[in-house]
Amino acid sequence: MNEVSYSAHISNGKSALNSKGRLSGVAKHNLRKYRSKEYDRENIVLLFGSTDLMRDVKKVYQDTFSEALEQYNQKQTRADRRIDDYFEHLSGKNQDMAVEIIFQCGDKDFWEDVFMETDKEKQNKENICKVYDTLLEQLQKEMPDFKVANAVVHFDEASPHMHVVGVPIGRGFKRGLETKVSKRSVFTPKTLENILQNSLRQTASVEMLIHFGVLVKDKQKGKNYDLTVAEYKVQQETKRLEMVAGFLEEKQDRLFNANQRLEQAEKEVSEAERRLSDTKTEIIGAEEDLIQIKTEGREMKQKLMAEQEEIRQENLSLKTDTLILHSDKERLLRDVRKATDEKEQIQVKKEGFLEDIGVLDKEFEKRLDFINVLDKLKALFYKLLSMIPLVREFAKFVEEKKDIRAASPYGYTPLGRLLREYRTSLPQHDRLVTFPEIASWQTSTGEVVPVYEDYNGRGTEYRLAGFWNVQKEQAVKVSEIREEIMPENRICTLELAEVYVKAVESFMEDMEPEERTRENRPMYQRQNEEYIQGR
Repeated sequence: MNEVSYSAHISNGKSALNSKGRLSGVAKHNLRKYRSKEYDRENIVLLFGSTDLMRDVKKVYQDTFSEALEQYNQKQTRADRRIDDYFEHLSGKNQDMAVEIIFQCGDKDFWEDVFMETDKEKQNKENICKVYDTLLEQLQKEMPDFKVANAVVHFDEASPHMHVVGVPIGRGFKRGLETKVSKRSVFTPKTLENILQNSLRQTASVEMLIHFGVLVKDKQKGKNYDLTVAEYKVQQETKRLEMVAGFLEEKQDRLFNANQRLEQAEKEVSEAERRLSDTKTEIIGAEEDLIQIKTEGREMKQKLMAEQEEIRQENLSLKTDTLILHSDKERLLRDVRKATDEKEQIQVKKEGFLEDIGVLDKEFEKRLDFINVLDKLKALFYKLLSMIPLVREFAKFVEEKKDIRAASPYGYTPLGRLLREYRTSLPQHDRLVTFPEIASWQTSTGEVVPVYEDYNGRGTEYRLAGFWNVQKEQAVKVSEIREEIMPENRICTLELAEVYVKAVESFMEDMEPEERTRENRPMYQRQNEEYIQGR
């Protein structure tokens, strides 16, 4: 089976994201925030985050470090040692603010062969996204302290690959924030070996096999393999250098804090000098303002005296206008009282009309309700009429003392379905059933209904077992009343529905002409017109 390459590269050295400028450059490249003939914004797929990578990273900072930052600031007694914005604080310290991992499965030759089939280009891109989406999900699961902020797949370069930008989180620090950005805490040799080069390689191999029918090559020597003696010495020296780098980083923190305090002191001195200069300027300005105020005061006095004379003339004019308005007010009040009386008369007439209309509404609604009930009864009676032939068929079986087959090879017969619906079992005898709602017979012993045995318990075959006295609630033998079970003594409950239907039809036919005659009367036509206008 064919095998393809796999790689996972971490930003480091010249590619380290140790400033806002570096992070902004990665954002422009990953999300194609520029115009280029080589790159196409339409050939990238965003798997995680938004089209604003800087905002995504700042959100991770806010969600992850806000509590630790608040605790750190509460412990500081000096304002200049407090950190207002942890993201901005790190941007000037030349240390990793975030980490980028670039995943790639398959080389240029492999993907050129895959995309030769142009009719499957869309499906192939979807499958590539599924591979990298699964890798991203597994990365988040196995490295929870690497908080992913943004992930995007590029299709406009030599081989499809995925850029993942996230924030490494270290915990339990005694200096500075207890929880802070720390690449060394997350990307350890063990992490690189077990997760990036082994676990995620296996995940990529499974996904490539599922979607493209190929496996990922095993890890080759040269990438996290067992070290030789010389290599071990190099590794130990590298660890020592990392310790020195950590020490230097701490010194840089202290130097940075000292510089901040010095800058703050210089700002305070500059601010004091500025305030002194402003005070001198304000005194000179105040003297000039005083002279200006005196001049303006004299001018204002003259102006106020002229305005006072104008106001006196306006008061005389207002008194005259007030007398005219008082006369108009009296006239308007008379008109209002007249209009109020007319309104009350109209309201009385309106209430009378509304009361008449309400009575007519109630009477109309009652008649509509009654007609609806009659329609429902008529529909019910027609349903009952459809059962009458089955009722007569059942009565004939009883009068001829015959057993009833209620089913055929194709299912229950119409009579069988009727019997299943109206059957009633005798107390303590599940297989002995009666059908009192279908038919009964009047005999010398009283009203009786036939008792059938449900032979097989499924309602497909009934055998006549006797009769049941409805009034006395006791059994009667067939031989005692054999001759009395005849059509002349039959009482068919459902058969009476035909009589009820004819009565309802006759009643409705008699009522409809009367209603039409009543509605055509002039008085009711006028009331209906007034009712519609009122609505």
